[in-house]
Amino acid sequence: MKKLDRDKLATEETRLIAPCGIYCGACDPFLGKSKELARELFRIIDGFNITDVAPIVLGLEQEKMTEFLRILQQLSEATRCPGCLAGGGNPGCPMKACTGEKGYLTCSECEKLSCSADETHKDDDPMSAPRILGMITRRYAGWNIENLKRIREVGYRTFIDEMQRKVRQGFLTSDVISGEMVLTEFLKKF
Repeated sequence: MKKLDRDKLATEETRLIAPCGIYCGACDPFLGKSKELARELFRIIDGFNITDVAPIVLGLEQEKMTEFLRILQQLSEATRCPGCLAGGGNPGCPMKACTGEKGYLTCSECEKLSCSADETHKDDDPMSAPRILGMITRRYAGWNIENLKRIREVGYRTFIDEMQRKVRQGFLTSDVISGEMVLTEFLKKF
């Protein structure tokens, strides 16, 4: 399979795409938007000393407001993800390992795309690349696979340019993530 114009990407651009097709450049942990919003909300609410007046002004128990502020503070202190291919995400991700072993940037370069749909796959390992890719595909409502197919169609350079335009227009991965507890359900099986 061809390299899909990887040579047209700057090294830092390769961290925008995860091997599984998630576009990290639209992911909030990568962009840090919620972190900044949590920091600002914490500053405002804590500065107002809302805990003192929460029972009267909001009808909330002080303990609940204190807990809310603690959660906001934790969110505001979260480490930004550098992108899957720059050390972020799951360090034991089997897709990172598989694509790395094959010299690919993403699964779009693999003849077996999508290996999770491969009926002949007999691997019973719950953390195998096909099983994890299947779980991710369900969590992202198929968007990651659509991305991999789009990369095959137009190459990396055009795909990244298209995604960056969408991100500038407000698109985030949260726009496509399933409301179901996909990861939680997946982990309960094993």
